Parts: sequence; structure tokens; C-alpha cells
Amino acid sequence: MAKSSWIVGGIIGALGFSALLMVGPRIADVCCPRPQRALASSAASASVALSIEGMDCAACTAAIRTALKRLDGVRDARVSFVERRAVVEYEPDRVVPEQLVEAVNKLGYRAILAPAGS
Repeated sequence: MAKSSWIVGGIIGALGFSALLMVGPRIADVCCPRPQRALASSAASASVALSIEGMDCAACTAAIRTALKRLDGVRDARVSFVERRAVVEYEPDRVVPEQLVEAVNKLGYRAILAPAGS
């Protein structure tokens, strides 16, 4: 399969969509294998909200979402440019909220744990 097909699939995945490519008679899952693992997992999960400063556009949300979902133990990450926040579902025995904040801050944004109930 051409490398460009995998690149396009990766871009589609970074935007929050799943991509499947036809490879001859079979279908190749190009990105987003995590949801299948998350559905199969029976580990306890928790949710945390992060306030994020420094996002300038929708592409920022895609970069933050991708960085968060790459962390082992993150089941889902929903990032809102309008609300300037992310809500992350994670497995507390595999990742802690401080690691989520650090992953966003490494990208050049400023993330802090949002107060409970906000």
C-alpha cells in the first residue's frame, strides 16, 4: 500500500474520524484501533476536565486530542475549541490526570485541571 494512503488515514484519524482503506480484497484499518481495545477493556474508568489556554483554531483541538489519546490508559478525549477545555475518559490505574496535563503542556498549550463540577 502506498505510504500516502497511510498518511491520509492518519490525518483523518487526527481529525477524530475512523478511516478504512481497501487493500485488494481486504480492508485495512488505518487508524483508530484504540476504540476496539477500549470496548474490550473491563478496567475501571474515570473522567477529568482540563481547562486549556492557547488554542487558536480547530487544528489545535486535533493536535491535543491526538496527544491525549496516545497516552496509555486514555479511553477517549473530547476537546472543544469553543469551550477551551478537554474532557478525558481514562483508566486511573494506568494514567493519572497530571500526565494528561503534562501531555498538553508539552505541545505548547497551558492546561490545568478544571475545578470539579465546571
